[in-house]
Amino acid sequence: MSYWFLLESNYKSSVILDAEKDTYFVTIKKGSKPLYTHIINHFSKKNKNFLKFELIAVVNSLLHIKETVTQRQMSA
Repeated sequence: MSYWFLLESNYKSSVILDAEKDTYFVTIKKGSKPLYTHIINHFSKKNKNFLKFELIAVVNSLLHIKETVTQRQMSA
């Protein structure tokens, strides 16, 4: 997903796993406008099943953004 956003010139994605702060941070911007942000605090201490659920939710949200952008491009 991050690669797809990199190919779209107006979209910038950032995924940061910060071991010192024990956080996982995802952000997608179009220009300077944030479209999506999600942070998982205490990443390494999360219950495995809960962490899996959170990461699936992140991917689903990003796929939804991609689908919306693709549909708008096709209808334009």
